[in-house]
Amino acid sequence: MYKYVYTQLYIVVTKTINIKESAYVALKERKRSGESYSDVILRVTGSEEKNVSDFLKTIDPTIRAEIAESVKAAKGDLNRIKPKKVSL
Repeated sequence: MYKYVYTQLYIVVTKTINIKESAYVALKERKRSGESYSDVILRVTGSEEKNVSDFLKTIDPTIRAEIAESVKAAKGDLNRIKPKKVSL
């Protein structure tokens, strides 16, 4: 029997910065729903980490639906495959 333990620790560091009112307004105008100001800064500076879901949000919804169906089909195929024991 195998037991897997996955632990992830997030430490959030908060810094206070002083910006001009015009910079705040510019950030606020670029802020998307659900985004923090840190997210906005990282996005507009090109420093944000990209993940698959961020990429998928940029794709046309019709194509996104096709991709989702392909992933579901592939997952179904994988679920039907029985793993084989291999001796090393």
